[in-house]
Amino acid sequence: MAKGLAIASLQILSLLLLASLGQSKTVFTNLTIYDHEFQSGDCQTVFPVAGLNGTAELYQFGTVVVIDNILTRGFSIKSALLGRSQGIAAVTSPDGNNAELLLTFLFTNGTYSGSTVEIKGIFIGSLDVNELAIVGGTKQFRYATGYTTFQVVSQVGDYLIVKVNLYIRQDIPDDYPGVANH
Repeated sequence: MAKGLAIASLQILSLLLLASLGQSKTVFTNLTIYDHEFQSGDCQTVFPVAGLNGTAELYQFGTVVVIDNILTRGFSIKSALLGRSQGIAAVTSPDGNNAELLLTFLFTNGTYSGSTVEIKGIFIGSLDVNELAIVGGTKQFRYATGYTTFQVVSQVGDYLIVKVNLYIRQDIPDDYPGVANH
C-alpha cells in the first residue's frame, strides 16, 4: 500500500512539473501598415539582380529581385515612416505571375523601432489578397509566428501601394524577461 502511494505521488509530482515547464504568456499584435514599392525611376526600390541566360527582367521566370521598400503607417507616402521592407524575391512561375518572398520588416521609427518581423511565402500575382507566414522576429517581436495579408490597393505606373495586415502571435515563456509587453 505504501509503495502504491509513493508511486501515485511521484506520478502526480511528475505531471505538475511537466505542466509548469510548458507555461507561457501569449501576446497578440495586429498591425496595418503600407508598403510603397517603386519598380523604376529615381526612387526605385526593387532591383532585378539575376536571371536566366544572363537576363534579369522584373516579371521573368527565374529572376531574383532585391527589395528595399518603404513602410508607412498610412496610405500616403507622406504619412509616418515606420521602416523598410527588405528582402529577396524569386519569380517562380513560367508566366512570371508568382514569386517566392523572403522579407524582413525592419521597424526604424515608432513603437517598434529596432524590431523586425520575418516573412516567408509565395506571392501569387493573380490573387487580390495574398497570405504569407510570419516565421519569426526580433526585439519586441521575439517568438513571433502568425501570418500577413498583402493587398495591392493602388498602382499608378510602376508605383504600387500594398496594404499589409500583420497578425502576430508570441508565446513568451513566463520566465523570459527580454520581450516587452505591448
